[in-house]
Amino acid sequence: MKLLDIPFNDRRRRYLIFHAERLPSQLRLASTTTTEEFEQHASSRFYVAESHPVLAKVVPDKFSKRKQPLKWLTRDYLEKRWLLQADAGKEYRSLQILHQAGLTTPACHGWGISLNPGNRNASLLLMEYLPEARPGGEYFDGLRERERLAFLDEFCRQVLQLARAGYVHRDLHYNNLLVTPHNALVWIDTHVRALPRSPAKQWDAIAGSLTVNKLRGEAYRDYAERVLREQWSA
Repeated sequence: MKLLDIPFNDRRRRYLIFHAERLPSQLRLASTTTTEEFEQHASSRFYVAESHPVLAKVVPDKFSKRKQPLKWLTRDYLEKRWLLQADAGKEYRSLQILHQAGLTTPACHGWGISLNPGNRNASLLLMEYLPEARPGGEYFDGLRERERLAFLDEFCRQVLQLARAGYVHRDLHYNNLLVTPHNALVWIDTHVRALPRSPAKQWDAIAGSLTVNKLRGEAYRDYAERVLREQWSA
């Protein structure tokens, strides 16, 4: 655990960082056209380190301190900061779960919180930056139909691999993935939840994670469900 002053686009902010063993001693973070593209598909803010292959994911407070002071105090300040329930901590733990399940994730350089009530960006996740990888949605859109089905086959194989380890993804869509130049999938948004203990409810949880909008249409959603059902019951 260490306390770091980190410049964000030349504005310095202080964070208490956990699991920072592989983190450089100094970081200077900045927005780029790449991080702006990430932000088009997420509610978080992204920054890259100027001299190190580090990507920072920042999650702002959910509630306004001025408009919803009680909810901000209890949820954003006390619960997420002082009780260490920040999104970054949950995502760090999810990264470990995916890694243990055998899925590829970026190396994690730590997660942190800002205890400063004036800093709305309290949650900070620091992970490996993969500049040559492409967002999964962009990659999928550029494929031919046969290639899309092959992509879905591999996507479903990894979803099933996670399910065999006892978990399902909370927000399953292509932009939670990066695709490397060698066409390997890298999971970057990793919020997961445990499957129900009842075997009868486990399939419902897996199928329920598939949605038409996030899988680019009903045909692809139905294909993914069919592939997963066949492999889950095999």
